Amino acid sequence: MNSKTAQQLKTELLAKKKTLMGLQALNHQVDAEHDSALKDTVDRSDVEEAWFTKERMSQHWKLELNRIESALNKIDTGSFGVCEECDAEIPVKRLRVRPDASLCLFCQESMEKELGPNRLMRPVSSPMDLLH
Repeated sequence: MNSKTAQQLKTELLAKKKTLMGLQALNHQVDAEHDSALKDTVDRSDVEEAWFTKERMSQHWKLELNRIESALNKIDTGSFGVCEECDAEIPVKRLRVRPDASLCLFCQESMEKELGPNRLMRPVSSPMDLLH
C-alpha cells in the first residue's frame, strides 16, 4: 500500500474515532441527565429497554474504537494492509469496511472453512457476551 493511501485511511479512521468518542461522551452525558427523571416518569420495562439499547450501542462503539486503534497502530508501524498469513496486500475496499482486517479475503475464507460451524460456538459467561 502506498503512503498516500495509508494517510487517507488514517485520516478517515481518525475522523471516525473522533465521532465515536463523541457518541460515547454524549451517551454518558444523557445517562447523568436523565437517570432520575426516567425513574420517576417511565415504566420500568421502558427504562430497562432503553438501558439495554444504550449498553449495546456503547459496546459496539468500544469494539469499533478498538478496531480503529489497532488499524492506526498498524499504519504507524507499517504493517497495515498486509495479510498476516501470506503477506499479500489486503484490498483498500476491505480495509475501509474492516480496518482491523489482518487477513486477505482468500486467507480469511480458508480460515473460516477450517474452523467450520464451531467458529460460531463460544462460551457465554455473562449476558454482555451475547452482545458481541
